[in-house]
Amino acid sequence: MRMTQLLDHLPAPGEVVEFTLGATLAPRPHEVPASLFQQGHLGLARTNRQAGRTQSPWVALSFELPGRADPGALAEAWQGLARRHEAYRSWYAHEEDGTLRGHLLPAEGVEVRVEKAGAFTDPRALRQHLHRRIDEVTAAPGPGLLAGVILRPHSSTVWCAIDHAYTDGHSMALVFEEIRERYAAALRGEEPALPEAPGYLALNRAEAAYAAGLTPHSPELDTWREFFATADGGFPAFPGDLGHDSDELLPGTRLSLPVFTGTEARAFRAHCARNGGGFAAGMFAALALVQRELADEAAYRVLTAVSTRASPRDLRIHGWLVNLVPLAFTLPGTPGPDAAVPVAQQAFQRARSRYDVPLHRAVELLAPAGQQLRIPPMASYLDGRSAPGAADYLDREVRMLTGPDNASGVSIWFNWFRDRAELVVSMPDTPQAAVSVPAVLERAVAVLRGAIGAGPLPPTADPV
Repeated sequence: MRMTQLLDHLPAPGEVVEFTLGATLAPRPHEVPASLFQQGHLGLARTNRQAGRTQSPWVALSFELPGRADPGALAEAWQGLARRHEAYRSWYAHEEDGTLRGHLLPAEGVEVRVEKAGAFTDPRALRQHLHRRIDEVTAAPGPGLLAGVILRPHSSTVWCAIDHAYTDGHSMALVFEEIRERYAAALRGEEPALPEAPGYLALNRAEAAYAAGLTPHSPELDTWREFFATADGGFPAFPGDLGHDSDELLPGTRLSLPVFTGTEARAFRAHCARNGGGFAAGMFAALALVQRELADEAAYRVLTAVSTRASPRDLRIHGWLVNLVPLAFTLPGTPGPDAAVPVAQQAFQRARSRYDVPLHRAVELLAPAGQQLRIPPMASYLDGRSAPGAADYLDREVRMLTGPDNASGVSIWFNWFRDRAELVVSMPDTPQAAVSVPAVLERAVAVLRGAIGAGPLPPTADPV
């Protein structure tokens, strides 16, 4: 699976058919509060719209089907998916006073409408159309899902986009697998055999109750208290010039760096295991070592993403079920990544153990009176090798697409798939960052590859 901005991707042209969600029954209001992440996301989107700022707060997915796809079968597949999953038939909308009100469509009231958007011969015109339509549909009140297919004689591109408030990377992997299964069943004239999927609103309700019970003295906040306990209350800056030094959001950009081939990634995992840690610990150790090398800072602190799906049953839930947790450790005096891996492993395990403490609630409770704590940088690790359908990512050219970024600092995603491992980075689109960020990350890649005695990636390696 590739992660890239839509504006960096040129889809092959063809005839475009779109699938939009409609309703034969009226939505009903519900009183389940939005999650704290949803509140922040939807509030920022509302502020940007009111200020006239362009924003594309959605996540998109695309993949290939062989031959000319059947739009009718795809419409049936999307309708089945939207009816099965609460995330695609529910939404939150702001009232006039700014409060968020929840709405839910009954499953039997969801219908998919098929609309022909025309044939495109220019890939740039096609990309512009997709961007405009995705922005329109995902920003409008109502279910924030738009899907479609680009039809060609020998292959077809299936795509969908969803407001990020109602989806995450795990959900999009589930969409890829379920749509293919539903499409194949529709072509056979059958119903797919899929188990009932729980809804995410129950998890929203549980989060609200748990967060309300936390106090500044709750032991669950110990890792956060230690994380914020610094002399100046700040955080180590990215060890490179970003062209600004504030929390102001600037237009952002992304870059991707290949790190390992599939074989090398497995060798790196074995190397980390021999040194008392896992693949993620090796990544954090390398980033910390580069920070010490370039900024003379041995204390490494970062936020890392974890899923809040706590049980096997929860793995079937679609929604934005992610939290950011504090990871902190101090590098040992012994140089090199081998000594740093076990320290990073302990920090990673401790951070993940508090997956259920909401970031926004921790910051709210621990911020000094009258002050707002600055949110630190993020580095996230994803092992996508066992995701549903992962074996087909390469053959089906599966892509995770985003709209144009906004960024104040550097956010890093380290993704491990069956054929490769890569770094994907979001950063401010400034001349200074365009020089410093690649230099820092190339040094991190050199440390990672050096840990297993690998030299530069060969020219035949698949660049991202």
